[in-house]
Amino acid sequence: MSSLNYRKQRMDEISQKWHMTKRNNFFLEKKIARNQFLNLKNSIKAYISKAMHIEYADNDDQFMQNVEVGKHDLTNITPNGAVVPKKEYAIEYNLFLKHWCEITASLVEPNPELLKKFRVTPNIRIKFGDEITENKNRNLNTAIPHSDSWVEGPFGLNMHVPIIGDCKSNYLCFYRLISENKFDDNFLKTSESYNDMQWVLENYKEDSLIPNEGYLNLSDYTLLHKTKREPHCGSRISIDTTILVGDHPIHPDRDVEYLDEIPRIGENLFIVCERSEKNAVIEKKTTYSNYTTGSLTRLKL
Repeated sequence: MSSLNYRKQRMDEISQKWHMTKRNNFFLEKKIARNQFLNLKNSIKAYISKAMHIEYADNDDQFMQNVEVGKHDLTNITPNGAVVPKKEYAIEYNLFLKHWCEITASLVEPNPELLKKFRVTPNIRIKFGDEITENKNRNLNTAIPHSDSWVEGPFGLNMHVPIIGDCKSNYLCFYRLISENKFDDNFLKTSESYNDMQWVLENYKEDSLIPNEGYLNLSDYTLLHKTKREPHCGSRISIDTTILVGDHPIHPDRDVEYLDEIPRIGENLFIVCERSEKNAVIEKKTTYSNYTTGSLTRLKL
């Protein structure tokens, strides 16, 4: 018996208890409060301006122009577009985390018991209009249709938040099941390469759903997705992370990223960045681990 009915029931429960709107059986959304979103967006812009050594701009269009001008400097950007926290801008990183934690706390406030664990390493990702060359032949290139279950285990949930830029032409494209009756839990087994799991695609078709900017977009791992760039698109900045709901084990290479509850950054926790821009790039510890694993330390306050 497959887990599909359980997954639907779980999304129904989340929708009801966290007051999220259902766009389909496996995709929920909720608009972030205006002031919270502005604080989050501005903290991300400050963080990126330090990481890319570009000028901060209050105007979003001007800021994205600065990103375009500065994209030759990928010192602190992974091939997959993630902005890596470093010592030189640890304050900006923690300010971003503070606002992200506050938004997540607001989401779960109606029923906090539903959240099993909180991931304290969300990704700020820049998806340039053109793919970074070093990313094109990677086994875990997110421009390839995939499920995060292939590297994180089968029962997590994706949280995706488009922040700024060309979020309508450069976006997270989802694939939905052609027939739910043909779903097999083997579609979500772990794999060291997205390429090795492309056989799953024969059971899916591309959906027209596009995540909304300024919304928390929550999806079950059942839905495959990829970065899709329409011709002549611009760059976009977004957050992606995972949410854990239900009594399910965490992949052992990912367990270090999670806390039992949402912290109050600057009040009871500060994240120390151990790596400097001057240090050589450190390879991920394992295929399944995050690029920050081993480079961040939690300082209890």
